[in-house]
Amino acid sequence: MSATTPREDVLGNCRKQLEVLVDRLSGGVAQLTVEAQRPVGAETAASTAGGNEGDEEVARSVLLSEEQILSEAQAALARFDAGTFGKCQRCGRAVARTRLAAVPYARNCIKCARAAEAGQND
Repeated sequence: MSATTPREDVLGNCRKQLEVLVDRLSGGVAQLTVEAQRPVGAETAASTAGGNEGDEEVARSVLLSEEQILSEAQAALARFDAGTFGKCQRCGRAVARTRLAAVPYARNCIKCARAAEAGQND
């Protein structure tokens, strides 16, 4: 096994995690989309006592976050199919197993991810 790719057992576990995540989020995103698009006033009279607009904003915020994670998970599965999963997209080195266990859709190693967050383009 080369230094630029994770071991097969790690890859198998990550793929399973990603598939479960995509399945779970696909349904959640659909439900949140319905909630976020519900017109104001479409609720029951008991829920229109002023808290509705805040609930809609929360639903939109959660929807955006879940859509982003879903998109990242789908992109990670595409990297599996392309044979590039587990390789940092910035430096080409292997992404650490611990990072993949925590964030199975990670695109970059921790060093490059921190550099990107700090706004460094090297």
